[in-house]
Amino acid sequence: MPSRRRLMSDVRAALALPTAEAALAALAPIAPINRQGPLFSLLLSPEAVIGWRAVVAFGASMADMAASRLEDAREVWRNLMWRVNEESGNIAWGIPQCMGETLARTPTLAADYHRILISYVQDMAGDCTFIDHAPLRLGAWWAIARLAQAAPELAARALPELTAALSDCSPEARGLAALAIERIKPEPAKTLLAALSRAAADPAAFTRFDGWELVPDTVAARGQAALAACRLCG
Repeated sequence: MPSRRRLMSDVRAALALPTAEAALAALAPIAPINRQGPLFSLLLSPEAVIGWRAVVAFGASMADMAASRLEDAREVWRNLMWRVNEESGNIAWGIPQCMGETLARTPTLAADYHRILISYVQDMAGDCTFIDHAPLRLGAWWAIARLAQAAPELAARALPELTAALSDCSPEARGLAALAIERIKPEPAKTLLAALSRAAADPAAFTRFDGWELVPDTVAARGQAALAACRLCG
């Protein structure tokens, strides 16, 4: 096994490659469990795109681990849950995103744990899992949108929260909620259509991670796409 410094260098170099496919191919020879330490560190990279790419690579490492021994992946998932827990003392930057990427890539884990991911945006009495810190909660909105890309039927459990998030004070939260709804393609309920119509006229800009790059976007663009998806479904 290479030294920690060499391992970090190799993982960082892979994440600098121009495509996700090339990066994951470069990382594949490294055992999944050995990738995860450097990837956790790189979630906090000063280069934002590298931190986001570490999310993709982390999810892929979890899929590889689950394919080899599912219980090992479950143990890492439990560690992710602990990191999000306020009692852990962590500021869990990037962890909700890692959860979403993991569930999108590993259907077995998604079936078992999607409710936990969704609980991070559900502010319910007596439930201590809601993420109070709004900037950290943005990661959960992205994670739900990512889950919706792979398993829209599971992400649909978050529709009430996604509908409410269309009125959030953060353009990023509004845009990600619309993106998730676009991917879920729910039945066009009156309340949802009204909220999406407002989003479709919202010019606020935000930056979104598209799977390998950070791209400019607007709430209006995402709202219009979600509105069209709902109407087509209906």
